[in-house]
Amino acid sequence: MNTYQTTHQSKCPNGQLNDTYQITIKSPTTIMVEDIMTTLKQCPNPIYQEDLADYLRTKLGTVVVVEGWHHGIFVRCERQ
Repeated sequence: MNTYQTTHQSKCPNGQLNDTYQITIKSPTTIMVEDIMTTLKQCPNPIYQEDLADYLRTKLGTVVVVEGWHHGIFVRCERQ
């Protein structure tokens, strides 16, 4: 299993806050880092964290975990 970790910033549609997400991607096959970067650059902005997890899962076809804090509440979105 290959594990890729990165962060991503985007605006929240609810209040236009700038959110930073910790993203973990797991794949049994190699994913080109450039493909991950391109996918994140093409991501809608603003976007809800849950929708970001869905988007990455759909585009990359892998296990995705997106974590972030919103108004003092920790949110972890897992897509398999």
